[in-house]
Amino acid sequence: MPPTSSTKSPYPKTSPSLLKSPTETELRIKGIMEKLDQLIPPRPFTHVSSTNSATHSKATLLSPQDTYCRGDQLDVLLEVRDHLGRRKEYGGDFLRARMSSPALKAGALGKVTDFNNGTYLVSFTLFWEGRVSLSLLLILPSEGVSALWRARNQGYDRVIFTGQFASGTSHVNTDRALVLNSSAELCENLDTRVQEFYFLTSTHTL
Repeated sequence: MPPTSSTKSPYPKTSPSLLKSPTETELRIKGIMEKLDQLIPPRPFTHVSSTNSATHSKATLLSPQDTYCRGDQLDVLLEVRDHLGRRKEYGGDFLRARMSSPALKAGALGKVTDFNNGTYLVSFTLFWEGRVSLSLLLILPSEGVSALWRARNQGYDRVIFTGQFASGTSHVNTDRALVLNSSAELCENLDTRVQEFYFLTSTHTL
């Protein structure tokens, strides 16, 4: 049978006056989650052909000029199409726009504006002189973003990681989780900075 140990926490106890009302915290979390749900609506798909295709998508440089001045803005209109050549009717894709200058070893990110109809405006500010290279990378299509968000909400209780705690010369490794799901005796740990609770088993092997 593994020995039972009890160690004194090196962190000072938090005054009750510094803790926010659980109701207030829960309402804030609920409001954030509702906003995220609105930003990441369900995007079900039955076949990969209905997802983004770089081959069929089109990027157009708006108001092109022969030369630009430092500080000018460069705008690119992106029309996203699927593998059948149909323009997407919604947004939500995770895109990363980047401008770089290999000669100067410099780089900067572009601003992506989602019109929520399959088109995006990508804006770059020209910070330096000389030739630049532009790239627009699709990290995840909106269908993938929606699937990950759905999996995250459905499988939150499956998030488990290992935490290490030290007190003097004693070190303890224990499983930590974000959802309370145990019949064992538990210790409660509160991170007052973000008002997050963690629950730890009180019996460990040293």
